[in-house]
Amino acid sequence: MKEDEIDRVLAEFMMGEELSGNDYSLLEEWRRRAGRNEWFEGELTELRNSGRNLKVRKDKRVVFAEVEKIVEKQRKKQGFIRWSSVAAGIIIVLGFVGYWGIEWDRSEEKQAVLARVNHGEPKAELILPQGEVVQLDTSSREILFSNNQVKVRSIGNALVYDSVSSSAIVEFHTVRVPTGAEFSLRLSDNTQVYLNSGSSLRYPVRFTGDVREVFLTGEGYFEVTKDVERAFVVKVGEMDVRVLGTSFNVSAYPEDKVVETTLVEGKVRVEYKDKERILNPGMQLKFDRVKGEMDVRVVDTEVYTSWKDGYYYFKRESLERIMVMLSRWYNLNVFFQNSDLKDMEFGGRLKRYEDITYLLKKMEETRDVKFEINGNTIIIKRKTD
Repeated sequence: MKEDEIDRVLAEFMMGEELSGNDYSLLEEWRRRAGRNEWFEGELTELRNSGRNLKVRKDKRVVFAEVEKIVEKQRKKQGFIRWSSVAAGIIIVLGFVGYWGIEWDRSEEKQAVLARVNHGEPKAELILPQGEVVQLDTSSREILFSNNQVKVRSIGNALVYDSVSSSAIVEFHTVRVPTGAEFSLRLSDNTQVYLNSGSSLRYPVRFTGDVREVFLTGEGYFEVTKDVERAFVVKVGEMDVRVLGTSFNVSAYPEDKVVETTLVEGKVRVEYKDKERILNPGMQLKFDRVKGEMDVRVVDTEVYTSWKDGYYYFKRESLERIMVMLSRWYNLNVFFQNSDLKDMEFGGRLKRYEDITYLLKKMEETRDVKFEINGNTIIIKRKTD
């Protein structure tokens, strides 16, 4: 493989140009031969974020020179180019370039021939003790619900609870977020909770006693108000996540075999029967529901918490897991025609309120994969099938 040829293909890819069949084959061969190289990925990412967006890079020679400079520097350093995450790499750095933050002149771009899929929206249901259901959306209502215990306000895409009494009898409310939606709420102790698609939270309208307990199904991000006298406990089936004041994410969808607890700030203790583990910031605990086993590892927390900030961050993620996450937000049914495609890895950032079809088109341009959309169903297969 000629070095100047792969440099040219990379440059054209960064320009957003459609590759010829020969160039695409060259890119595929380069990817198969190479391995992971974080340095290379980082350099290209820096180039991508340098502020010289693609709209002003009309001269291909400018891009070529920049890419060649990075590539040549690495050749001198190691003697060859490794594939930098590029099942992730080209995807992370190039395949999604223009999708993550770089201005792309889409009027000059060939449009994807994929059906449009609608993204999710802020909405939920508030279920009251007597079974009454209140529909929630972005409309603001100063007093949504009020009794002798609590006042509940609906403000934008959030519920706000204000405790108004110290009665010994405490009612429980449930917020249920359907697939293709998200919502947040502020509990009576000022703890902030963000609920992802297909999730629900059951909680007291105000906390009493020496513990603050809530019950989660699905995925939630918690910013817990510190209270040294009362621990905050998120109950997920038989597993408890116990904290005093911290920020963390819990993903516990019923259909998932593994429950993930990811700590951003503070400290948490995860308990299951007679087992317990302490997490420090940057750690994640995976709990296997079937085996009852806990495994702790260090992770990039942004990968697991970015959804609550309005985007997804994929980092060497399997296509299967990516489509599971996207199916919940876009309310999709996903079918793989070839099971081996599930292990194909991608990476990058996707705004939650962007059109998913542009992302799928970029995936198709860089790998041997094709997405067929029929209503809310996506069939994934190889281009060559």
